[in-house]
Amino acid sequence: MFWQKKRKLYAPVDGVFVALQDVADEVFSSGMMGQGMAIEPTADTIVAPADVKVISASDTMKHALGLRLSNGCELLIHVGIDTVLLKNQGFVPLVEEGAKVKRGTPLLKFDPQLIKQNGLKQTVMMIVTEAKDQPIEWLPNLQELTGGKTAVSLLK
Repeated sequence: MFWQKKRKLYAPVDGVFVALQDVADEVFSSGMMGQGMAIEPTADTIVAPADVKVISASDTMKHALGLRLSNGCELLIHVGIDTVLLKNQGFVPLVEEGAKVKRGTPLLKFDPQLIKQNGLKQTVMMIVTEAKDQPIEWLPNLQELTGGKTAVSLLK
């Protein structure tokens, strides 16, 4: 097929856009995990950024989710910086591994106050960890984002 539909990714949480290179964690800001973006959240619920299958929702790492689009592209949504130190406290998964969900479906609740009280940042990162050789276009002029409603990226 000569013409392929572009797939949109939407913000996974309400908040303010942050360029990935400005994230205070070198593993993410360096692009080592893949291309992506970050959000300083103003809400406590992560939602599906597209129609996806949940491929990783572990009881041992409740602060992170792995998602797969129907075209095989994979995403990581990671809540907070160094939040692994909380040992899963303050994170409540709302879906199970293997679930197929629609864009905007709540996936995870987190406790922003607990994260702050422990001196950690609640920055949410969304990373394309497997692009399947598809170009990724991050949309310009992103500022205020609404989870599941504000388009942030196109997979061509």
